[in-house]
Amino acid sequence: MNMTWMKLDQAPFNDLRVRRAMAMATNWHDLVAANAWAHGHGVPNPAIPAAFHDWSIPLSDLPPEGRALYDHNIPEAKRLLAEAGYPNGFSTPVETTAGYGTDYMDGVQATLANWKAAGIETELKLKEYGAFLASTLVGKFEKLAVGLFGSWTDPDSYLYRLYVPGQPSNVGGVDDPKLTEMIKLQRRTFDTRKRREIIFDIQRYLSKQVYYHYGPSFKVVVAWDAAVKNFAPNIGHDYGGRLMAAWLDR
Repeated sequence: MNMTWMKLDQAPFNDLRVRRAMAMATNWHDLVAANAWAHGHGVPNPAIPAAFHDWSIPLSDLPPEGRALYDHNIPEAKRLLAEAGYPNGFSTPVETTAGYGTDYMDGVQATLANWKAAGIETELKLKEYGAFLASTLVGKFEKLAVGLFGSWTDPDSYLYRLYVPGQPSNVGGVDDPKLTEMIKLQRRTFDTRKRREIIFDIQRYLSKQVYYHYGPSFKVVVAWDAAVKNFAPNIGHDYGGRLMAAWLDR
C-alpha cells in the first residue's frame, strides 16, 4: 500500500490537526484512477491492509474522526490548517523514488495535487531506488516522505515494525507508550478472537492519532494466453523471474 511518513517531532507534523488535514486533503480515488493497472478499482486501507480481511478493521467500525480521514474534504482540511496556525498553508520537501515505476509516480503527482488544493506546497526530491531503501525507509529524510510498504502476511508486522520505538521501520519517530503496550499485548494474546479485538482497537486508536497516512490498494486483473505455461501473478517486483520460469506451449 502507499504510505506517507512524517517527522513527528518537527513542525508542522507534530500537530495532529496538520496530519488530519493532509489525510483529508488526499483523495484516495485519485490515486486509484492514476494507476493504469487498477482500471479504476481499489480499496482504502486502515493500518492493516484491507486484503487481510480477518484483521483489517472495516472503515465503518472506526470512530467518527477516523472515518473522516477517508472523506476527501478540502474545506475541512483548510480549516484544520488555519486552526493549527497555517491559514495560508505551508511548504515542505517530499522525498520519494521513481524506482517503483511510472504508475506509482502518477499516484505521487495526484497526491501532491491534492495537498496543493489545501494550500500545502511541496518540493519533490527524487532518490535513486537503492539510496531510497538505504536512507528514507530507515528514517533518514528531512520532513516528509512517500513510498510503498507492506506485503507481510501477519498483522503484527504492520504494527510492531512501524510503531514501536527502536524499530528501523518506525521512520516517523512514533513514541506512544499506550500504543506500544497495546501492540505488545496482542503479541501475548494467543486466543484469535481476543487478539483480533485488540488489533481492531489498535486500528481505532491509530485512526485518531494519524501518525502515518495510508493510501489505497489496487485491485489488479491479470490475464495471459492459454499457451503461456508456468506463469502466475505474485506479490513483489521480480517480474523477470516470473518470465524466466514461464514457457510457451506452441
